[in-house]
Amino acid sequence: MGMTVAEKILARAAGLSQVSAGAVLEPAVDLAMSHENAALALNQFNEMFAGTGLESKVWDPSKIAIIFDHRVPAETAKTATNQKKIREFVAAQGITKFHDIRSDEGGICHQILPENGYVRPGYVVVGTDSHTTSHGAMGSFAFGVGATEMAAVWALGRMLNVEVPPTIKVVVDGDFPPLVSAKDLILYLIGLVSAEGANFRVIEFHGRAIRRMSTSGRLVICNMSVEAGATSGIVPRMKRRSGTCDKRPGSQTS
Repeated sequence: MGMTVAEKILARAAGLSQVSAGAVLEPAVDLAMSHENAALALNQFNEMFAGTGLESKVWDPSKIAIIFDHRVPAETAKTATNQKKIREFVAAQGITKFHDIRSDEGGICHQILPENGYVRPGYVVVGTDSHTTSHGAMGSFAFGVGATEMAAVWALGRMLNVEVPPTIKVVVDGDFPPLVSAKDLILYLIGLVSAEGANFRVIEFHGRAIRRMSTSGRLVICNMSVEAGATSGIVPRMKRRSGTCDKRPGSQTS
């Protein structure tokens, strides 16, 4: 039996040839994203190194992205202080994927990542934000984590104790009627399965309507997959052949 897209991505990241739902892995992370709550992860990160005599260095500064977007401008002195701490951390660690509140480089974190090419198909992406699921639109396995988990990723470059989730395959054929959008589709699907119907599962989107959907539309349906309880939403990477969109080898579902 073939693997789902999520299983293939996690198998690659864990250095395994085959995995299945229920297996517990420690996959390597390709991109770790935080916004202002990086301050919480930073506290945990420093605590991990306290008393060890080791220098508190991240595993790979090129694979960390930090975007200020949830509290812009800073609404309290505490937020401003935390943003200052993050700026100092970014500079000390050599993190280049940093987007401050400046208008020429800032924006919403889930827009910044795809617009700057930070997310690629097949990546394992973690973020301290539940809507990190958005980036499954780019063919990645993307999911939200807590501050302590992010601190461990910064130190080790891996997620610890990740259970491979089962996958729900959703096939959407046909065309959207006028004034019906991707947002309507995902709200309808959440209504069908309920707000907990995809708990601890991946929703994998297929079908003609998905193939014809814009990247923005795919970001919407993956973003809101978490509202059905999903760990991640994924649109398998597709490429055009003779005027049609086909799934790339490796996007097979079981």
